[in-house]
Amino acid sequence: MSEINLDWNPGRVLFGLSRIGYTPASALCDLVDNAVRANASAVHILIHKEREDLSDRSKNNVREYLIIDDGDGMDEAGLKNALMLGSSDLEYENHALCKFGLGLKSASLSQGDELHVISSTGDGNFLKYILSLPAIQNRGQYFATKAHLSEEDRALIDEYLTDGRGTIIRIGQVRKNNHPSVRSTVEELEYKIGVIYFYFMKEDGLKIYVDGKEISPFDVLFIDEANANGNLDENEWDGRSTRWIQRPKDISIDADYELKARIEVTQLPYPPIFDLDGAGEQAKIRDKYRIGAGNYGFYVYRNKRLISWAERFGGIIPQDQDYYSFRGRILIDDSADDAFNIDVKKATITLSDDAERTISDYSANYKSKSKKAWNRANNLRKERQGDDPNLVANQIVEEYTPPPNLPGEGIPSTEEIQKQRERETELQEEMRDKLRKETARKKQEKENQPISEEELTEEDLEAVLRENTHPAAHKIFQVSTILDNLLWEPYHDAEHEHCVRINRGHRFGRLIYDDNHSNTDLQVIFELMLLQLAIAEVYAQKNLTKYKRENVNNIVTEFRRYTSEFLADMCRKLDHKLPKSSS
Repeated sequence: MSEINLDWNPGRVLFGLSRIGYTPASALCDLVDNAVRANASAVHILIHKEREDLSDRSKNNVREYLIIDDGDGMDEAGLKNALMLGSSDLEYENHALCKFGLGLKSASLSQGDELHVISSTGDGNFLKYILSLPAIQNRGQYFATKAHLSEEDRALIDEYLTDGRGTIIRIGQVRKNNHPSVRSTVEELEYKIGVIYFYFMKEDGLKIYVDGKEISPFDVLFIDEANANGNLDENEWDGRSTRWIQRPKDISIDADYELKARIEVTQLPYPPIFDLDGAGEQAKIRDKYRIGAGNYGFYVYRNKRLISWAERFGGIIPQDQDYYSFRGRILIDDSADDAFNIDVKKATITLSDDAERTISDYSANYKSKSKKAWNRANNLRKERQGDDPNLVANQIVEEYTPPPNLPGEGIPSTEEIQKQRERETELQEEMRDKLRKETARKKQEKENQPISEEELTEEDLEAVLRENTHPAAHKIFQVSTILDNLLWEPYHDAEHEHCVRINRGHRFGRLIYDDNHSNTDLQVIFELMLLQLAIAEVYAQKNLTKYKRENVNNIVTEFRRYTSEFLADMCRKLDHKLPKSSS
C-alpha cells in the first residue's frame, strides 16, 4: 500500500465552517463561551452600526461586533493556539464549554470576513492578531497577521479592561447580504442569554452586558415558585401557579457506560385563565413565563451551559398547544456527549438509542400530567368565559412585527429616513385628531348638546377607539361604525403602535360577525388580514417618500373606500348566495 499527500484549501474550509448555520446571536454566544472558560467575571457584547442615522430595525447595517471579557487572557502562545483550526484539546480542561476547537473561527467568520483577537494575561501588554478570510482565500494558505493596536483598540482597553488583563474579539467587515437588524439581534440576545448562562450568572456571579444593558439570569422552570407551590395535582390545578411535575432526579441514560443525567420538570401557569382578571393579564403572564410555541419542551444544559432550547427530541414531546406549559430541564456533562451527539455549534443534539428510550419512558408520565392539567384549566376558563375570536386574533399578532422594508428595497438615505419619521409623526397626529372629532360627534349625539374637543378625556377617546372590543385586546379594535361606512381604518396607539379599527356595522362586517358568528376561525383570519392591510397602508404613506404624501394618502384612502363599497354592494346583491353559519 502506498500513501499520497492530499492538499487542502484553507479558504474553502473556512468558508464552509462559516456557513454551518449561525445566527448573529448564536455566534456571539459561542464566543461568550470562551470568555466563561477564561474565568471572566464580566462580558460586554457591543454592536456598532454602519450608519447611525438608520433605525435599529434596518437590515444590513452592522459594522462590527465586539465581545470583551475581563478573563484570564492569552499570551502569544495562547493566541496562536486559539487561532489554529482545531485548537489543541490539551488546552481544554475537564468540563470545558469548548468541544471541537473551531468555535472562535467558525462563529466569527459566519458573520464577517475579519476576526481580530486582542488579549493580555495581566501585564498590560496586549497583543493583536487579525484573521482575514479574503486574504486566506487569495493566498491559499491559512495564516494570521500580527498587528499594532489602533486608537479604538486602546480606548476599549482603557474603558473595559482596566486591570490590564482580558480579551477583545472583534468581528469586522460584517457581511451586508440580508444581515439581520441590530434590533433583532439585541432582542434575541436579551431574550436568550439569561437562559443560556443561567447557572454561571446565578451561581458564579457572571455578568453579561448587551450594549451596556446588564442581562439577568432567567430560570425557565421557575423552580423557586414550584418550591413554594408544591407538586402538581392535575385533577385539582386551577392554572394559576407553577408546580413540580418532577423534582430534580438523577437518571441513567446509558447503563453500559454508566452515563447519568439530571432531569426536572415543572408545569407553568395557564395564561388564558388570567384574562378573567382583567384586560391584558393573559399577555403579562405569557411574557413573564415566555409561554408560546417555541418555548415548551426540554432545556438541555451541558456543563451548565444551555445547548438545546425547548428540545422536543423528535416528537417525544409532541407539537401540541396542550403542552405549552410543559418545561423540562436535563443537565449533563461532557461525559454524555456521545449519548447526546452534540453538533459543532453546540446547538443541536441527536439522542443515542439508549438515551432516547430513557427520556421517552420518563416523559410519558410527565406529558400525561401536563396535558391533563392544561385541559382542566382550559375547561375552568370556558365555564366562566367563552372563546372570543377578537381576543384570539390579538393574541396571535402579539408575536409578529412587520419588516421595516420589503425584500429588494435598498437602505434608505439619511434624507429619506428623516422624511419617513416626519410623515409618521404627521400620520399619528392625523389619526389622533380624527379620533377626537369622532369622539366629540358621538358624545354630542348621545348627550344632545354641543361638545368641544377640549372637553374630551382620555376615557372618552378610549371608549370610542375600542367600543365593541374584547377588554384584553390591544391592536385589533371592533367598533359599531366608521365615518363614510368604511370597513376598516388604521390607527396608531402610543404603546402598541400599529392598530386597526374594524366596522362591525358594515355589511361585510355583519356577514363575518353576525351571519357567521359560529365560525370563529373565519373571524380570526378576517381580523388578522385587516390589521395587515391597515399597517401596509401606513407603511406606504410613510415609506414612499418619492411621492407627495397627500397623493399617497388620497390613493390608499380611496382604495379603502372602493374596497369597502364593493364588499357592501356584493353583500346587498348576493346576500342569498353568501356562506352563513349562524344556525
